[in-house]
Amino acid sequence: MRHITILTIAFAACTLVACGKSPGERMAEAAIAASTGNKANVDSKDGTVTLKTDDGEIRMASGEGAKLPASFPKDVYLPKDYVVESSMEMPGALVVSLDTKGKLAALADDAGKHMAAQGWKQSFSMQNSADSQMTVYEKENRSATVSFSTEGDSVKLGLQIATQQKQ
Repeated sequence: MRHITILTIAFAACTLVACGKSPGERMAEAAIAASTGNKANVDSKDGTVTLKTDDGEIRMASGEGAKLPASFPKDVYLPKDYVVESSMEMPGALVVSLDTKGKLAALADDAGKHMAAQGWKQSFSMQNSADSQMTVYEKENRSATVSFSTEGDSVKLGLQIATQQKQ
């Protein structure tokens, strides 16, 4: 009986070590799974969370480890210099938050020129103030919402790209 207990403990320890997850990561995964009913993978090293749903995976990243998703479309505007603050990739949509330098009006003008040159058609635009602007573009079965807001010396750029799912 003692050998079985020791083998069970050894197996459990090996499983935990092989997993390589910190207690915080395992707790976060358990909390996400309990609240969503979906399996989650939390990686604190690169700041990512992956959630497996019936519709596919949702991948989120924020902080220093955040990167532009590999699936980010080449025909959507990006400023010359930027830092990715967060990204979320899910079936049919991407949401990215960037930090950049410059003047909001000039960045919005560059975005409009780039999007038009790539075949996007502007369908809606709204400017709440000199510090906030949003424009929606459409192309084929996709839409792209490009929003700018000034925060101190930087400009926050939000990009939401959606693809219409076939019914």
